[in-house]
Amino acid sequence: MLIDQIGATVRAGDDPAIRGLLARFAWIADVAVLLRLRRRLYGDAPRLVPA
Repeated sequence: MLIDQIGATVRAGDDPAIRGLLARFAWIADVAVLLRLRRRLYGDAPRLVPA
């Protein structure tokens, strides 16, 4: 799934690949898909504030 690929490239810090995937993503994204990507990226992010 494209969202998984974007998450993996974000974690890897591969800027050119991120740009390419986001360009593809822009063609299919609607609000629900954007929210799913947001949850995935924030879910993968390290917590800055201790729980």
